[in-house]
Amino acid sequence: MKALCCFLLLSLFTIASSRSLSDSLKSAFASTFTSHNIVKTKETDPDQPDDVEINVDARLNFPNPRLKKAYYALQEWKKVIHSDPDKMLQNWEGIDVCSYNGVFCAKAPDDPTLMTVAGIDLNHCDIAGQLVPHLGLLTDLGIFHINSNRFCGIIPNSFSNLKILHEFDISNNRFVGPFPNVVLQMHKLKYLDIRYNNFEGVLPPQLFDMNLDAIFLNHNRFCSVIPENIGNSSASVIVLANNDFKGCIPKTIGQMSRLDEVIFADNELSGCLPDEFGLLEKITVLDLSKNNFVGTIPESFGKLKCVEMIDVRKNELIGTVVEGVCTLPKLLNFTFSGNYFNGLDAKCENPVKPEIVLDYRENCLPEKSDQRSEKKCSPVVNRPIDCESVGCKKMVDSDEESKKRKPPKRKTKPKPKPPPPVKPPPLPVPEPPKSKSPPVPKPVKPPPPVVYFPPPPPPSPASPPPVPTQPPPSPVPSPPPFDDIDLPPDIGSRYASPPPPMFPGY
Repeated sequence: MKALCCFLLLSLFTIASSRSLSDSLKSAFASTFTSHNIVKTKETDPDQPDDVEINVDARLNFPNPRLKKAYYALQEWKKVIHSDPDKMLQNWEGIDVCSYNGVFCAKAPDDPTLMTVAGIDLNHCDIAGQLVPHLGLLTDLGIFHINSNRFCGIIPNSFSNLKILHEFDISNNRFVGPFPNVVLQMHKLKYLDIRYNNFEGVLPPQLFDMNLDAIFLNHNRFCSVIPENIGNSSASVIVLANNDFKGCIPKTIGQMSRLDEVIFADNELSGCLPDEFGLLEKITVLDLSKNNFVGTIPESFGKLKCVEMIDVRKNELIGTVVEGVCTLPKLLNFTFSGNYFNGLDAKCENPVKPEIVLDYRENCLPEKSDQRSEKKCSPVVNRPIDCESVGCKKMVDSDEESKKRKPPKRKTKPKPKPPPPVKPPPLPVPEPPKSKSPPVPKPVKPPPPVVYFPPPPPPSPASPPPVPTQPPPSPVPSPPPFDDIDLPPDIGSRYASPPPPMFPGY
């Protein structure tokens, strides 16, 4: 009887355990099936960056795989948005990505039967966050505009997948790091705007081999020389202002036949102005102000028949301002103040066209008001300059010397600190104290006081000048549309670009 009871109990336990085991297997199979579906979506989505995986709920139905990738990329981007005061991304919910604010869809360029995300425009939204690698999934993007926000960090490498991007505008943000080399992989790019950020380091020469129409790099921290192949660029507008570019302007710049505006202001450029500037027949704006240029204004400037504004102020230019420049047919503004010119041709003193504005303050012009003193003028005006010998290599060396000069400035600060230890030497001074030992310690006292610490405040006034770097309100229009690129309606070239550089005439 006992054996029978044991057998029944054992049978019941076996049945119960088999049922629980069956349930466990079922749940395990279900989870495996779900994960299998998710993994399968990863494998069936083509043209995705190698470092990005698509992980979308398999129950969501999308019109096509491209919109599914866009949904995933935009949702991942939204996760790293830290501040959206205008609630621009509030409607970034659901699978209809074409209805998201700032997202524009159009027919795919390679398949007109498919709708795809063709543009992102989040200009002036005050959004804080960063860019995610998943945005590299948006391989049909024609424009990417996020200027005047608070995005930070670096540009993901996956952006190199945006092969047909036409306009890349990330200006007026807080991006850092070296020049974003992913730009060099955007073979259809026409408009590049990365100004008002914190990019630094060397400018890659490959940039000027691209078929760009507009290059805005101003207000960053680039500190290299201007690449020698700049003349290969097809750009009509190039702005390198407010960086730390050094060395000479390459003579190849004369090859830029399409150049309309060039602004190299507020850098550390040096040497003589190249005669090749005279080959830029279409140029309207030429701004070389606030650099270290020497020598005279090339006579070839008289060939700039389309120029409207020339600004060479705050350099070390000398000689006579010739009438060939002052009488240019379309010239409206010629600023050459803050140099060492000591002569004006007659037609520069009395311009033929009354509407021309000439600013010649702080030069060495005799019988003119607001000029430098003879003491300041004489050493520079009488200094012989041979532009052939003032080469870029020498200028680079001088830059290295200038770097060496910076540390000494710091050493001058510690100098006041050593004087205090000099106080112990007064011990041997007990012998002279009989005569005039007290006066000796008195001179020692002036150095110990932190008299040198006031000098640091002077640098602070030097720092405010960057404050004007804050973008002005007036917008700069993007370049005109290009016939070979299909852009969505009402976006792209019609949208306003970020704040313009603060140079008169631009």
